[in-house]
Amino acid sequence: MVDTAEPRGKAGGRLPVPYHFGLVIAVITLISIGALACYRQSQPVVHAIDGYTMGSTWSVRFVGPARTDVDAVRTQLEQELANLDLALSGYREDSALARLNTAPVGQWIDIPNHLMNVLLFGLELWRESGGAFDMTVKPLVALWGFGTAQPRYSLPTEAEIAVARARIGSDRLELAPDGHRGRRLFDINVDVDGIAPGYSAGVLSKWLTLQGFPNHLFEIGGEMRASGLRPNGGGWRVAIEAPEMARGHIERIIAITDTAVSTAGDYRDYFEFDGTRYQHIIDPVTGRPASHNLASVTVLAPGKLTADGYATAIMVMGDEAGLAFAEENHLPVFMIVRADDGTFYERYNESFASYLATD
Repeated sequence: MVDTAEPRGKAGGRLPVPYHFGLVIAVITLISIGALACYRQSQPVVHAIDGYTMGSTWSVRFVGPARTDVDAVRTQLEQELANLDLALSGYREDSALARLNTAPVGQWIDIPNHLMNVLLFGLELWRESGGAFDMTVKPLVALWGFGTAQPRYSLPTEAEIAVARARIGSDRLELAPDGHRGRRLFDINVDVDGIAPGYSAGVLSKWLTLQGFPNHLFEIGGEMRASGLRPNGGGWRVAIEAPEMARGHIERIIAITDTAVSTAGDYRDYFEFDGTRYQHIIDPVTGRPASHNLASVTVLAPGKLTADGYATAIMVMGDEAGLAFAEENHLPVFMIVRADDGTFYERYNESFASYLATD
């Protein structure tokens, strides 16, 4: 026999049906929706910020929760960039670098930390490269019509080259052992544009990590610093551009993490005279544009703050000497070399191979 009687309470009456049953369901539903929204907001996504600094562009892609206050990050980054520019700019009359270049020869001046770090690295690279990289090469760059100079339609004379060479030399810059002062021993013009963008990207990469965003790719003027991984667990993917007529064509894709990246090439800024190409990268030793078949080089500097400067030095050296230099300094490098028939071929060392993307 089936008992069809309705359930009763202690007093024999019916058990009360909750009056707010529908409201409870609604609340549970709202909580579930809210929990899902919070879950989605906490999931890592890639945020993007772009801007202008140091006469060029900058960008960062960083991993953070969807609810990240990107505008606040941008504001702080822009302030950090402004501080770096005030120390390192070669175009501002009020920069620390400008004060160094305009101080009387032989007079010690105070050097802020960012500029001191860059100058120390530049002097170290000058010594390591045998003078292939030189922060004082600007008179020669201008003589050949590059940089901010007017383009040339004739070649400099031997006498003009000799005069410009007499005005360069990183050994004419002295930094005090206390790490806070520097002076010029000759009327040289120190230019850190070959280091400053990569250094600044490295500094801001460290800043982002300290702010809780260790996974990011920072770029200033084409110089990059990668840290951590993308949300899918892979390295940051960077394209290496093919030179010459294939401009905009991708030569290779690399996947990188925890490394600085710098690329230099001879195919964007050059002129031709009597059938000979003269590129913008000047050999400080000869006083002339570097002359060899190396069209471009991409340098990785794992664990280092910047790869900036290394690429310039290798472009001065050429592929053979450049590869040897890279091996001595434990630098993964990828080269695109111009063959005698005008075609291109690749050269890279064993340590670079693991960075080549396979998918």
